[in-house]
Amino acid sequence: MRFRNPDCVRIAEKESRMLFKSNSVQIRLMPLCRAEFLASVYRPGVISVARLVWGSIGGGLLLFLIATLSQATGIAVLFPPLAATCFINSTCVFLRVARPKQVIVGHFVASIGGLSGVYAGGLLAAGTEYLIPAKLGLAVLFAAVLMQLFDADHPPAAATAAIPAILPLPMPAYLLPVNMAWGATLTVLFALAWNRIWFEFPSRDDEHTQKHGGVFMHKPQLAGLALCCAGFVIMCFQTVYTHAPRVGEGVMILGVAVLGSHHFWRIRRVPRDFSTGPALVSLAGEERGGV
Repeated sequence: MRFRNPDCVRIAEKESRMLFKSNSVQIRLMPLCRAEFLASVYRPGVISVARLVWGSIGGGLLLFLIATLSQATGIAVLFPPLAATCFINSTCVFLRVARPKQVIVGHFVASIGGLSGVYAGGLLAAGTEYLIPAKLGLAVLFAAVLMQLFDADHPPAAATAAIPAILPLPMPAYLLPVNMAWGATLTVLFALAWNRIWFEFPSRDDEHTQKHGGVFMHKPQLAGLALCCAGFVIMCFQTVYTHAPRVGEGVMILGVAVLGSHHFWRIRRVPRDFSTGPALVSLAGEERGGV
């Protein structure tokens, strides 16, 4: 005869009464606990108390913090794309697009792509009814190319690229990339503090299996993030110190450069195995875990 712990039986029965499923959507009414923040349940497709409460509060609080600090420091940012980042970094945190590199570098290079698209669209379609469509299309096209080249796929950054094509910017155009990197860095800092109360962030995945500095990031990524954080702090003092804006922007750009380029540093060719399909090329310098 198989004996079961009565306490375990009661817990299982309680959980079964709080779990529901409708087609592809799972509904979980469990209270906040670490088990509700596992990657298998804290994700899109699951309506849970954890996501509804912790995730929603985190997203709203983060955008409030961005707006407040932007107003206090005078650093203008585009709020709509950062709002989408706030949602991803608080409710979809196990997706690759939520990792620090993708968030910061994504908004930076998408800003450059967007401005380039606006300029090119103005040259190609000036004086025609296709001016705005041309600017929008080219802005997103250039942003998509740059995000993929720099391994910084981040969907909200596409909005960062498109907005200059249709709306006036709240800052000089040349400041858009660095200002958006400033806002993106704030979302990462908040996500690190908010999410790590319950679980590891950034999360472990197939490409990030070793911890450096207490987080699942490659060493160059960690160095780049540290530089971005330093640039963020320095830029916050632009109303206090005369040289803070230029110094902070320079440090921020250096951090983005390290974050966005480290996968090019030690490229090596992987021999093709005809039994498994196309050859694979490693850009991280190591089979898994990177440099």
